[in-house]
Amino acid sequence: MPPMKVHALRTSSSKLHARSCTAWDAHTRAGVVHRAGWGAVLISMASFVCAGLATAQRPPAQLDGAAILHRMQKLEVVGSVLYVAAHPDDENTRLISWLSNGKKVRTAYLSLTRGDGGQNLIGPELGDALGIIRTQELLEARRIDGGEQFFTRAVDFGYSKNPEETFAKWGKQEVLGDVVRVIRTFRPDVIVTRFATDGSGGHGHHTASALLANEAFDLAADPKAYPEQLKEGLEVWQAKRLFFNASTWWKKDLAEEAAKDPSSWVQVDVGGFDPLLGVSYGELAGRSRSQHKSQGFGAAETRGEQIEYLRLDKGPKLASLDLFDGVALDWSRVAGSERVRGLLREAIDDYDPRAPEKSVPRLAELSHALVELDLASGPEHAWAGLQAQAALQLILQACGVVVEATSSSMRVAAGDTLPVSLTTLQRRPSPVLEVLAFAGPAFSTIPVQGKLSPNRALSKDHAWSIPAAQTVDQPYWLAGTHAALYQPDRKLYAGIEPVVPNAASYWGSLRLEDGSTLRADRQAMYTWVDRVAGERSRPVVITPVASIGIPDGVAIVTGERATVAVEIEALTDELSGVVKAAVPRGWTVEREPQPIDKLRRGERRTVSVEFVRGSGAVRGPVHFTFSGPKGTTDRTMHVIDYPHILPQTWYTPADVMLVPEDVAVSVKTVGFIEGAGDEIPQALERLGVVVERIDPATAHASDLAKCDAIVTGIRAYNTVPALARFQPKLLEYVAAGGTLVVQYNTNGTDLVLDAKKIGPYPFALTRSRVTVEEAPPTFLAPKHALMNVPNKLDASDFEGWVQERGLYFAGDLAPEYTALIAWSDPGEDPLKGALVACDHGKGRFVYTGISLFRQLPAGVPGAYRILANLIARRAGGE
Repeated sequence: MPPMKVHALRTSSSKLHARSCTAWDAHTRAGVVHRAGWGAVLISMASFVCAGLATAQRPPAQLDGAAILHRMQKLEVVGSVLYVAAHPDDENTRLISWLSNGKKVRTAYLSLTRGDGGQNLIGPELGDALGIIRTQELLEARRIDGGEQFFTRAVDFGYSKNPEETFAKWGKQEVLGDVVRVIRTFRPDVIVTRFATDGSGGHGHHTASALLANEAFDLAADPKAYPEQLKEGLEVWQAKRLFFNASTWWKKDLAEEAAKDPSSWVQVDVGGFDPLLGVSYGELAGRSRSQHKSQGFGAAETRGEQIEYLRLDKGPKLASLDLFDGVALDWSRVAGSERVRGLLREAIDDYDPRAPEKSVPRLAELSHALVELDLASGPEHAWAGLQAQAALQLILQACGVVVEATSSSMRVAAGDTLPVSLTTLQRRPSPVLEVLAFAGPAFSTIPVQGKLSPNRALSKDHAWSIPAAQTVDQPYWLAGTHAALYQPDRKLYAGIEPVVPNAASYWGSLRLEDGSTLRADRQAMYTWVDRVAGERSRPVVITPVASIGIPDGVAIVTGERATVAVEIEALTDELSGVVKAAVPRGWTVEREPQPIDKLRRGERRTVSVEFVRGSGAVRGPVHFTFSGPKGTTDRTMHVIDYPHILPQTWYTPADVMLVPEDVAVSVKTVGFIEGAGDEIPQALERLGVVVERIDPATAHASDLAKCDAIVTGIRAYNTVPALARFQPKLLEYVAAGGTLVVQYNTNGTDLVLDAKKIGPYPFALTRSRVTVEEAPPTFLAPKHALMNVPNKLDASDFEGWVQERGLYFAGDLAPEYTALIAWSDPGEDPLKGALVACDHGKGRFVYTGISLFRQLPAGVPGAYRILANLIARRAGGE
């Protein structure tokens, strides 16, 4: 069942999604207007808003004739399914593809987190930046498989071994409330969980997602649960059933288990072929799952029978082995829908894929009937408003209408002027549509009027004078600070939306020959041609007047003074102003930087600030602010640009972490082999070490000989195929007196050589990890050189850590290895494989699962002392 509609005539109270999408209203919210005019029958359903937000940053793709018919058939179906799991990539895209396209029910995926606690196989982004990437990857996946997307406000804090730890960090009631909110908003007939409640899914977040879904199944229907949501305008909702979507990934004998209790299990073949789409649902699922590129989850596009198993966990017993047993999926569930059913059948029977525009009169009549039905009372009638919107959007598709808002600028600073070209083009000859008007930011009216001629564009240039106080565009959930939960502005956003539109959003009003009016919402886009990728687009973003670039976010200060350089990039013309620094306790500013004077847009100027370290100086961030006549900013702008997602702009505080730490370093040159992305090279340079980049595909033994140590990036043996051939040279380098430090790898199918051959003596790669970052270390070999040279390590070096102690530890160690540190999570046995080393010839080999890749960027002092010890030469090595 779709979520509660927000109807202009019938709603005067402050509805939840009317409130949560205020910004969407302000930036033009999707809607439809009929004969009676704007004030009479404006459909701005919260259901469509949430669905639309999943693709709000992209203009809709033009459907071909068969796909239009497929969408028309979906108008006949009024059922919905909510799939619930923990992370991006947890969703079963096979089932979602089959539900959305085969059963044609409205399908959504609720991911509790945005995946910001994981690793990144395509670049250096971690944390918040990775969450942005994975949010966009989910949206691209949903564009392919036809689903919609929701989130909660939970932050992915990394691997969790049990749901109790997960709930303790998130706050169970807060995240549970978000799940209830999604159910009350989306109103699913059926809920499906990816994981079981018994912990068999492994990750604590996984189990938590199932526990929350099961509890929310009941609470969403309880008026005493989260009553503030009801005051905001949501209504209670009881889904019919909840199923657990089991997988042979965890249970190989799943078919046999299901056969033992057939009354509790539903089996569905999701491998069917759709002739209108020209693909099987398995092929769609493979394409969808392959959008999770940051996780290396490219998937096969499978064909043929594929059985999914779903166990009934909540709701009435099944009278038939059908996922939708007892749920009407057609318009018979909506009283008074006889006319709608008849019009739908006529529209589908008369549809001509060679001339889709012939269906426009019938689609217009259908939309009128749906709007009239939408005015009736009763929760099931909300389906009419949702399908009315879909029918009217199909009119644009049938006529081949293109509505665009484009700009010659990809970004514009607040206070400047944004040029926008508004274009409407109708590519089919009839019926004739008329453009009535466009509206832009702050509901500015843009006079664009005229009837459309076949294949001839009607355009209007517009200039938006952006207020100096305009909020910059960025992922809305990152606008405020956060810890375990994102803290979006709850006056504007519910926090369950995947994304929201940028400020430069427009909508056009078009009228049909019968007087019906519909609207098309578009975000202003900057389009360019890449010589390799072809045409690409990105949303236009509003920025501050400048970006304070931070070349290095950590400064290891070993003396009394430190010099920090920052780069001011002008995002507007004639930028002038000054840079100020706010320092942590015990530090003073020795010399202020010179003022910035009249930088042109795109110009950069580097300034330096000198600090003095006092006797009581503490580790902490120095915060930079730029101020001038055109405005003030204290942010660093970042751009994430990968071909499979829309480029994204986001901001971090302009901070440099000052770390007053005396770190001894005994080497001069270290070679680095790039892995899946970490900041080891930057960390080494902070210690005064020269870093030589080594490419195993082209390097020679002489390239290694000039290095005191070699460090491999995280998961290098999973991502660098040339390491398989190069490994003997690395071990020869060790035998000759060098130090080789291998950071963690995973023992998956992408490992480029047998794990037992990574070191000079065999060991295994395990999935063992310690997730509690405060877990006390036990020094197993306190006299070992790695614990003493050139820095004597102690428990204080393991204080202030972030996210975790380590992961993918070594196991099954050959006797030549020495385990140096033991850790354990609460209630577990100690794990000894986080840091192991052995002598080999004249040199030393080290394997570490310690999460240095998280500690070093955070400026954890002890991590730098540990790193300095790991790269030290073995005593007596040449």
